[in-house]
Amino acid sequence: MAEVCAVHGQDVDGDALDTQSRHDEGPAHLLAGEATQWSYLEGLNGVRGEEPQSPVARFDPDARASVRHLSRGEIAVLAKVQASFAGEVRQERLPASGALPGGDALGAREGHELSGHGEALLEFAHEVRPVVAAPEFGTDRDVGREADQMVEGVGRATPPVDTGVQIESYDTHPATVRVVTRPVWQGLRVGSVNVAFGHRLWWVDAFIGEAERGNPAVVVLLERQMEDAELQQIAFELGVSETAFVRRSGDVWSLRWFTPTVEVDLCGHATLATLHVLLNELGVPGGEFYFHTRSGVLSGRRHGDGLLGVDLPRAYVEPMDPSVLGDTLGPVKEVYQAGASSMLAVVADYDTLCGLHVDTLGLFLVPSSLIIAVCEGGPDVDAAIRVFAPRLGVAEDPVTGSAMCAVAPWWADRTGAPTLSVRQASARGGVMYARLFEKNVEVAGHTRTFFGGDLRA
Repeated sequence: MAEVCAVHGQDVDGDALDTQSRHDEGPAHLLAGEATQWSYLEGLNGVRGEEPQSPVARFDPDARASVRHLSRGEIAVLAKVQASFAGEVRQERLPASGALPGGDALGAREGHELSGHGEALLEFAHEVRPVVAAPEFGTDRDVGREADQMVEGVGRATPPVDTGVQIESYDTHPATVRVVTRPVWQGLRVGSVNVAFGHRLWWVDAFIGEAERGNPAVVVLLERQMEDAELQQIAFELGVSETAFVRRSGDVWSLRWFTPTVEVDLCGHATLATLHVLLNELGVPGGEFYFHTRSGVLSGRRHGDGLLGVDLPRAYVEPMDPSVLGDTLGPVKEVYQAGASSMLAVVADYDTLCGLHVDTLGLFLVPSSLIIAVCEGGPDVDAAIRVFAPRLGVAEDPVTGSAMCAVAPWWADRTGAPTLSVRQASARGGVMYARLFEKNVEVAGHTRTFFGGDLRA
């Protein structure tokens, strides 16, 4: 085992060995059992478990093998060591203690005489790998930070280590430690992070004017199919009068409308808001757009002067007894049934329209989903309206495009004109333009995006 220590040129206890005196005393000195600490190194032919330091009481390989199960390589090495002490291999001097432990311990150095059994020790060194303590990283001096392939901050303290710092590589000297800053999720060794967003949405004000803020509708672009209960919950959370859910279906678009409480068959301002999103937010090409809805296929397009127009199904108006409304709106001149779910009540003038005393609970009992109060004239328009829909969860709607399905035929029957402009006298206010066709009413207006985002539902 003397060669094992000689290969690394130092005594493991830190005291220089008087190698010449030990050689002169010969193996008898060892066999006497003097408690000399010798390093038994790991890696001897792959055998692990020997203590790093143990007193050598005897160098009889057969006796050692009888006590411990040694491999053939270990027995051969011990035999060479015993032979060296018996004089079979000439040994003149051990290497100097200054030999590098990580290099060639038998390399020529100034003032050093090569060992006579160097060849045997070189062969032996291929079998034995010394136990080298891990580099000391306790001190934080001379540690740099690598950024953009350059080491910065050499000589300063080690940066605080957190989940955003990952050790890239170690060298054998603490001065060459390199750290690379990475995003937190990379520092945590996460394979990937899902950065995909949810359904995109836009808050759009439809039928705006110079002083009118229009009616807000939220347009949600669906990326996947969703259950009706989920759609209703989203509409309830958003809280606007109408939420439009649009989804691409081949060459057309599927469109549904929800109030905070129910799904409705038709909504004009949310349809106009959807057309605005497709044209101005998504940049979808095409002159004519088609929407599959509960009221059939609706179409929309862009006009000049920033106007957008959508085609809605016209309603046929029929006179009915005014007593059906009772006193829910106050005094009215005429009442018309407009389609299956709307009612049109004509009042005297614009001032009367603005001063209506509305009984919301009484309107809830009227057998109609949409109750439209209308009058001729108004500020810079042909007619003015107010719209109530308590059965749909909307006490009074700010601006109602679908009301034009009844107002345009009523106006045409009254004046013979197929076109008209309408102001809705609500708190927000709005301006609409309508044109009557045989089966449809084109409703047009200006729009704007208030904000956009994505839905994390």
